[in-house]
Amino acid sequence: MNLIFTFIVFIICIVASLISGISMLIPLAVGFLLFASLAVKQGFELRAVLKMAAGSMKDSFIVVGVLILIGCLTGLWRASGTVAYFVTLGITAIPPAFFILAAFLLSAVMSYAIGTSFGVTATAGVILMSIAHAGSISPIPVAGAVMSGVYVGDRGSPASSAANLVAALTGTDINVNIRKMLKPSLLPLIICCAAYGALSLFYPMQSADTQVLHDLADEFELTWPCLIPALLMIILPFCKIPVKRAMAIDIVVSFVLTMAVQNESFFACIKSAVLGFEPNNTELSSMLSGGGIKSMLEVCGILLLSGSYGGIFRGTDMLSGLTEKLESLSSRLGRFAVMIIMSLGVSMVFCNQTIGIIMLNQLSDGLYGSDDAEKYAKMLDIEDSVVLISGLVPWCIACSVPLAMLGVGAVCVPLAFYLWLVPLCSLIMNKAKNP
Repeated sequence: MNLIFTFIVFIICIVASLISGISMLIPLAVGFLLFASLAVKQGFELRAVLKMAAGSMKDSFIVVGVLILIGCLTGLWRASGTVAYFVTLGITAIPPAFFILAAFLLSAVMSYAIGTSFGVTATAGVILMSIAHAGSISPIPVAGAVMSGVYVGDRGSPASSAANLVAALTGTDINVNIRKMLKPSLLPLIICCAAYGALSLFYPMQSADTQVLHDLADEFELTWPCLIPALLMIILPFCKIPVKRAMAIDIVVSFVLTMAVQNESFFACIKSAVLGFEPNNTELSSMLSGGGIKSMLEVCGILLLSGSYGGIFRGTDMLSGLTEKLESLSSRLGRFAVMIIMSLGVSMVFCNQTIGIIMLNQLSDGLYGSDDAEKYAKMLDIEDSVVLISGLVPWCIACSVPLAMLGVGAVCVPLAFYLWLVPLCSLIMNKAKNP
């Protein structure tokens, strides 16, 4: 009963945070105090509880390093003209009649290169929506296509903070994970292309107001070297170069390109990498401003605080009763079906993808073995469930923030085909393997 009451108070704090708009760090800090206090009440010494939390947080520091590198990249990619060139090339290369398909493909490629759904939504997504509005095309299917595209990279990019977090929690190799995630995503990607191609025919854009593209051309020197950082981030991990090293190389290249191509000073590049990029043209501020290490500080705090919960839950066996029930349910419905149910639960309750990943990893411990094959099976099931399902829950940050950036409501969520096709296809495949 004490555990249920604690969770209820914690959930109320999260909801209050979402409604009031205050930082998620505050309810997470309250949650830490609540769960630590409950552990002490159950008979554990405070020093032992803090040690449990610290041991769990230590694992999160691996991902914190990646997040800092991602922050540098997102700032420098904006400053170097990479984002602007990518969008300009994609929009001009595909006929306006296939704009919705173009929105999906462009968002998917950019998210795979950058690895951040929010970063691509805040840049390419906002620009694509601006062009859609100017071209008198319904924003709903365009927003659905963008939501689908940005989660292609959020799930399967070597630069994705979510993918790196899953790898750290499950003790798997991120480069191996990327290859294992390709196969179950092929059919959903093909269906998405066909669906967004069909939607393009139903919602054609005869012509587009390309003023935003002219603004980008005025702001940046858009030449082919601007594509180099994106290409490197795609190619290097497939050459078996560790992700952190690939990011570090990309940061150096982006830094040099910003100075050489965009004629920015050394200190301006440092500012973009640390504090984020600010364009000279105020019309582009809402589209391109941001990035930098500063943009990742709150995410790092969320990761560390929520990561501490796992140590407390594991060290005190606080959730043992729930895990036993889940194991029983798994024997009847199948393991992946239970992962989907739990993913919906943690996404709806905790409203945060990072916390959802950590909680799902913790709750599903009893469903998987300890050998390498089971670790990779768990990794793939987490990637194919909570990482995407969190983007389908309208009040979850993974969904509400991109929707706010795109300026649309939850009505577009059913059109984010990739987010529900991957879990559905994986469920069917798992059922076929284990009838």
